[in-house]
Amino acid sequence: KIYFLWFGQMLSWTGSQMSFFGLGVWIFELTGNATALSSILFTVAIVGTLTGPFGGVVADRFPRKRVIIVFDGIILLVMGFIGYLAFNDQLTVSKLIPFAIAFGIFEIAHWSTWQAFLGDVVKKENLTKAAALFESAGAISMLLGPIGGALIYATSGLVGVIVVDAITFFIGITSIIFIKTPPFEKRDRITFRNVLLDLKEGFLWVKNQKGLRTLVTIFAISNFAHGMISTILTPLVLNFADEKALGLVNSTFGVMFLLGSAISVRISKKIQGNMNYVLLCGIFMSLAMMFGSIRPSVFVLITWIAIEGLCGTIQYTISSGAWLTLTDEKIRGRAMAFRGTIAQSLRPVGILIAGPLGDYLEFDIYDKYRNILEPFFGTGNGRGYAIVLFLGGLLLLIVYGLNFKNKNLINLQTQVEESIKS
Repeated sequence: KIYFLWFGQMLSWTGSQMSFFGLGVWIFELTGNATALSSILFTVAIVGTLTGPFGGVVADRFPRKRVIIVFDGIILLVMGFIGYLAFNDQLTVSKLIPFAIAFGIFEIAHWSTWQAFLGDVVKKENLTKAAALFESAGAISMLLGPIGGALIYATSGLVGVIVVDAITFFIGITSIIFIKTPPFEKRDRITFRNVLLDLKEGFLWVKNQKGLRTLVTIFAISNFAHGMISTILTPLVLNFADEKALGLVNSTFGVMFLLGSAISVRISKKIQGNMNYVLLCGIFMSLAMMFGSIRPSVFVLITWIAIEGLCGTIQYTISSGAWLTLTDEKIRGRAMAFRGTIAQSLRPVGILIAGPLGDYLEFDIYDKYRNILEPFFGTGNGRGYAIVLFLGGLLLLIVYGLNFKNKNLINLQTQVEESIKS
């Protein structure tokens, strides 16, 4: 049943990746700049960050399987409305904003509930392996989503992409229905005071976990850089190539994500809780980002994305295993929600500044200082966006390098090992 769940979620997540890809291309084709895409992504990110802890409260107060199904259904309705507007030529960037708000609320809540649900149905000693297994489902979706999204978008437009997303949604829901979950212990009724107490309890738990708190803070800075990069990647590629090349670049991440997941499954016992691997992967990722900025080349970008996908998957697998191992069933939903909130807290800032910063570097700074910048970043359109990629890599190189002797991370590794033994 776990493998059937894996298969269903893999298809559902692939459909979602197709929709995200199609929306990104549609926005850029309509506006021709990164600022509009940045504003939509920022809306999703900031709303999700602010409301994430409340999703954790819901995940701890109601049967998690039921919560996932409801949240997924709401996300399907949101995408259905977008498809309806697109079909009738009524969709605009401004009309996407309320949908982005709804998506931010329920998508983030879905993921914190999903992670808590996984902790409910898998034994503690297998949590890192299970995290790696479902990372592979995400990897396949990132591989097939951009390629499939590009092909369907080219023939059927945004509406066709959303229709495929809806079909895969029902397969994903079917797979989760058959999973047996532990008996749910009912709690006292929801009141404003009880919700605040739940939030306080979850916050204090995370606050007292120094190792996990340090780890998630590092990831928050990493997500700031990746927020910038995810925003400028589409204009960076489309300024010297087409949407098929963009799909190829994005799908490379999926291939290496899948490879990283397969490796993580095989060596899950060895990497379980090992923070040195997290930091080493971060160093490789940051150097790859800086390399990806040097030339307007699909090959160069694929090389960066390949390293990013492989190392990022191993990083995330170790982190997820540590969090799931150290949380118990009653606090897990809120703990994973606060984890997501903290980790994503700086991402909206990165998304917000990436569009205007990238456009400024592209249309103002690069032309003015072309003689100085071209030897480092190459010639042609889109090289101003490449500078954003370089700056993100430089920031992460500093952050990961400074944390190799962090005592909190060393203690966290010991905590995970002792928790599994006990």
